[in-house]
Amino acid sequence: MKKTFAILILSFLQLSCGQNNSEKKQIAIEEKPIQYFMSFRLADNELIEYDIDTLKNFKEVIKILDETDCLSEYAMFKLETEDKIYKIQPLQFCEIIFDYKLREIIYVNTDSITVNYEVQFPIDSLKLALTNHLFNPRNDRNYSLTDEKKLISINVDSIENITQTKNLLLKLIGELNAMENKPNFDIIFENRGILPATTILE
Repeated sequence: MKKTFAILILSFLQLSCGQNNSEKKQIAIEEKPIQYFMSFRLADNELIEYDIDTLKNFKEVIKILDETDCLSEYAMFKLETEDKIYKIQPLQFCEIIFDYKLREIIYVNTDSITVNYEVQFPIDSLKLALTNHLFNPRNDRNYSLTDEKKLISINVDSIENITQTKNLLLKLIGELNAMENKPNFDIIFENRGILPATTILE
């Protein structure tokens, strides 16, 4: 009888350990936190998600945007790291008239940043450029003023692997997340980089 009782206790302990291990595994695979970067949009439009790791290059990103009917839906791009997920819904113009001044947009690519259409900085100056663009602490007329739009245009050479796009976006997100009390801004994905001056209203 004592032997039977001991076996039952041992079985119960093993079962309990198994449940504890199961609970630990569930904790280990909990969903990662998600951070969203949303742009201007119509509230009723559907968001269609694309995993950026499944794309070949930035050209495919642009193709998705071109083929998206943004009168009824928007594209959202997911970037996943080891500890977090980021989801970016880039600004899409559709048939909406959207005017902006040259200084209201900065152009960011893998090796440089262009401000006010012609002032260039190396990509290592991204933090400085973003600080000036979003906050403009010195009231520099090359950057967006307090009450103006703040647009960030992303462009990556289509011959580059999608990894270059992901790395650039993560670099941008890292700099943005290091800033507190950021004003509203929109991210744009463009295949042309800097637009011809004649198409931008001053």
